[in-house]
Amino acid sequence: MEITGVSGSLRDGNQQGKAGQNLTCHQALVVDSEGREHKCFVKAAPNGNPMPFTEAVGWLVADALDLPRPRFAALILLPIPKLRQHLKLDQHWLSYTHALAFCTSTVDGKHVASRWQWLAQLRKAQAFRHPDVARIAAFDLWVENRDRHTGNFLRTRTGSYVPIDNEYILYSLVWAASVVVAHNSLRQEARAILTAAGFSKFESEMIVASKLHGAAMQKAAPDVQRLVSVMHADEAEGVSVATAVLQFLGSRSHVDWLPNELGQLA
Repeated sequence: MEITGVSGSLRDGNQQGKAGQNLTCHQALVVDSEGREHKCFVKAAPNGNPMPFTEAVGWLVADALDLPRPRFAALILLPIPKLRQHLKLDQHWLSYTHALAFCTSTVDGKHVASRWQWLAQLRKAQAFRHPDVARIAAFDLWVENRDRHTGNFLRTRTGSYVPIDNEYILYSLVWAASVVVAHNSLRQEARAILTAAGFSKFESEMIVASKLHGAAMQKAAPDVQRLVSVMHADEAEGVSVATAVLQFLGSRSHVDWLPNELGQLA
């Protein structure tokens, strides 16, 4: 994952599109450190908002786990006056010259939802029988993602499923003191959609997937620690945050942790 403070990493052009729920959400061509362009979704955060941090941690852990994911991710300083030339932002952003933004390369895929209710249910049932979705559900439980649902993962043309929003991970550690988020999870949806036997199989696949979490944690730890140090100018604060995050993820990556959470034997 690229971490850059160069505002020139963002090139405006026809890729900048309409805003999403976060008014700064748009598409842009982002240039990596080797000069390659990536068509990306870009989302900025107000000062003090931990979204770029949690999104970045989520991507690093997913990358170490080899979970389906956008292939490129970056943290950039987004030039807000430049963005205002293309998007209508609210008054909150008038005082900003730059804002930290998280971006990921676009995924060539579609939501499983449909305007036809019966077709949407059929697509959801098919999705929840795919091993990728159980892997995503296990990942979400590991990193304590409080907001995963069928609206924020995509089915690609090759038939894999890619999670695209990891903002509310590390919920009790990072978000709980300031934000209340209704708990959405793929496990909850699986319980509602699948038969009893299908749901039991889904949980068993989650447990199998969780056996890879420990090795992924060891692989991701140096990158997570580097990310924390880059994002915290105060060295002592950076050490404290990194220790808390690594301990939190490390304890939940233990081979017995997820089976115990599900009330099943590993």
